[in-house]
Amino acid sequence: MYKTVTTHHANAKVESPRQAESSYAAPLPAPSLMDAKVERFPARFFIVLSGVLALCGVLSLFIDHAVSGQLAAPPHEFRYIEGDLKKLIALSEVFGHGTGVIMVVLAVFALDLANRWKVGLLLGTAFGAGLMANVAKFFGIARYRPHAFDFSLSIWDSFYQWFPFMNWLSQDELRQSALQSFPSGHSATAAGLCVGLCFLYPHARWYFLLVTALACFQRVVFQMHFPSDVCLGAALGMATATFLLTYGRLPEAVAWAESKIRKTRPTG
Repeated sequence: MYKTVTTHHANAKVESPRQAESSYAAPLPAPSLMDAKVERFPARFFIVLSGVLALCGVLSLFIDHAVSGQLAAPPHEFRYIEGDLKKLIALSEVFGHGTGVIMVVLAVFALDLANRWKVGLLLGTAFGAGLMANVAKFFGIARYRPHAFDFSLSIWDSFYQWFPFMNWLSQDELRQSALQSFPSGHSATAAGLCVGLCFLYPHARWYFLLVTALACFQRVVFQMHFPSDVCLGAALGMATATFLLTYGRLPEAVAWAESKIRKTRPTG
């Protein structure tokens, strides 16, 4: 047995250090945390959900008059929910408001050190979605808000004028909030923020979806938007945010900015 072992070593081919070095493949770089999040992000789920919301928005055109008409009767607010639940719905508006988005971003920045420099994702998805809703208002169709609409008319009379940008400067009423109902900017912003939060914290996505639903419901309850405005606004915001995260290279841009910030920060 000893001879066999020594013979094997004697006949073994001895490689030079350069050959031995080249025989091993170079280690592959480890995927970044951002790449892993992109791979796990359920983009298909949000695309399907935005499509369902868009369909609900179209169908809601046939119930806009009935729902918002009931809410328009005195005392001009939702009469079927009272107490703390009504207060909860009222406060949920901040999830779709610019100030509320800033507060959420600051909370993430202060509490989650691992994602501190990734808050640009939340800013990009939330405000990107809200911007798309404003573009749709500007280039789409002006519509009366429920609190400014005469419900003795047909619901189709709530649509005031196509392509408001063409008369934006000549007609003062187009620049007023009462004719900026379609689509809901708050709902789009809330949906965009929801998608961004689900990207960073996928384990809590159902909570974020619930808060988004409350924020959208608040816009209908307090007569700021018709149901169709809310559904189509949320669909637009969700689709925009999903596009930014999957095809718009927003994660890459945030990762690049994070690398620059980390390089410029003093160490020690």
